[in-house]
Amino acid sequence: MLLINPMFRDLIRQVEANCELASCRQAGSFSLCGLLMRLRLLYKWKHGLPPWREPEPGDVLGWIADQETAWEEREGESWQELGVNGLWLDPFDAIKVNSFLTPGGLAYGAGLCRGLAPTFFLGELAEVRREGDLTILVLDTELARDLDGTPAMRQGELIYARRQSLAYYLWDRLADPSRQGRRFLRAGCSPPEVPLSGLLKDPEGHQEVWERLVSGELEALIHHELGEARETSLARAFPVILELFPQTLLEQWLRALKDALAEVNEAGRLTYLIAGRRLPSLALMLAFQPGFYPLLLPELEPAFMNLASSGDWDILEEARQSALTRLRRVARELTDLLEEHENTTPEDLRNLLTSRFLTPLGL
Repeated sequence: MLLINPMFRDLIRQVEANCELASCRQAGSFSLCGLLMRLRLLYKWKHGLPPWREPEPGDVLGWIADQETAWEEREGESWQELGVNGLWLDPFDAIKVNSFLTPGGLAYGAGLCRGLAPTFFLGELAEVRREGDLTILVLDTELARDLDGTPAMRQGELIYARRQSLAYYLWDRLADPSRQGRRFLRAGCSPPEVPLSGLLKDPEGHQEVWERLVSGELEALIHHELGEARETSLARAFPVILELFPQTLLEQWLRALKDALAEVNEAGRLTYLIAGRRLPSLALMLAFQPGFYPLLLPELEPAFMNLASSGDWDILEEARQSALTRLRRVARELTDLLEEHENTTPEDLRNLLTSRFLTPLGL
């Protein structure tokens, strides 16, 4: 673990305070089940538990009650500015904050997550990469984080990849006894060294396998963010929908469309997985796909099953290209409709977009 420079101690406390406030504001964006799941993961991180070690339920429930009390007491508070090198910086100015932190081996993230709620995190910087105009910051151990815990995100020309957050997220999904998407895991997920069931039964005895699995998934997520950064087909439509229809089914569909395009475009995750013949990562991608993905990417499941039985990666590449062509056509139609109806009332526009794009999907 990195030896933290004493000059950063106050900064860590300031980021922690903003993270607590951010968690309070994020909480309303989740279902009760989703909120409890994220609180449980946050508890495990705060108490230094490895992903596979479950805390006592009573301890977690007591801690959640304390969190809710703290949130109530801080309701209405403003974000704390961050004191760095004698300066007071805007907590949302991640680029400026990182200009002081990265030489000291730290990385700071700030942005908007689900429901446009703010999110913050601070961690040890494991690696810095350059991909053209993009900078990728790979974080390892985290020193401050909020409820969100998204393993990878992009803010402008910055991409964050959070290894520790991914480890908690990945284990939680793999160890879920209901195993949504288990048909994909059975078909292609087991690491070559040990069956997936063996890894789940004895993670401490297979830590090298686990670390390689996490590393592989982190690379896959980085390529999703690269795909998102390179995809311009929704550049005009995306901000319009977010402004007019925040926290609606239209926003959820649009975000899923944006993510699906990032998965299948020339720079995205699926292209990366196909190029490297990475079947376990492909199985995980499909096993944990969000709810809209089967509607937006129906080509992928049959192509994966065909690949798993035949070993023919060309089938998946054809499915990727087909999906990309279709989704870009949807993005183009959405953009054209927004321009054509720019003077339409929001309610009429919402009905038009719902009828054209959501109703055919059964939404």
